[in-house]
Amino acid sequence: MTIKIKDNKIIFSRTFEASVEQVFNAYTKKELFEQWFHPQGATTNVFKFNAVTGGQAFFAIETPEHTSYTLTEYKKVNKPHHIEYFDFFATPQGEKDTRLPGMHIFMDFEEEGKRTTVTSTSEFPTKEAAQQAINMGVEAGMNSTLDQLEKLLEK
Repeated sequence: MTIKIKDNKIIFSRTFEASVEQVFNAYTKKELFEQWFHPQGATTNVFKFNAVTGGQAFFAIETPEHTSYTLTEYKKVNKPHHIEYFDFFATPQGEKDTRLPGMHIFMDFEEEGKRTTVTSTSEFPTKEAAQQAINMGVEAGMNSTLDQLEKLLEK
């Protein structure tokens, strides 16, 4: 995985040995998403999942140390090449947790032969908010999570 920080944006990309449809489906189908969207040693519990333009998702990532909740609002889902959404920390009841900044995320899926590269740009309200995410360990967490996706795609 490569990661860059540019002002208020965190940009990462990773290439998978899978078709663009397989990778896109892993992000947009509940039964696949909950199998991999968490760091190693954690689990994902999906309460609501409607990964379509105008849809929402609400899920928990549970580790032995704690549980974090996420609320996602999908703005554009163009199968199989692009997803745009807002991601927010949430309360256990599914409400936005306004104590932490949300992210505006743009995901692009590009197929090259039998490989697919995913590029994700996370836009934060400020440069400081992006740095806060880096300080909270987003890079290590994303690497571990994408390792889980790679294992799923190898099945």
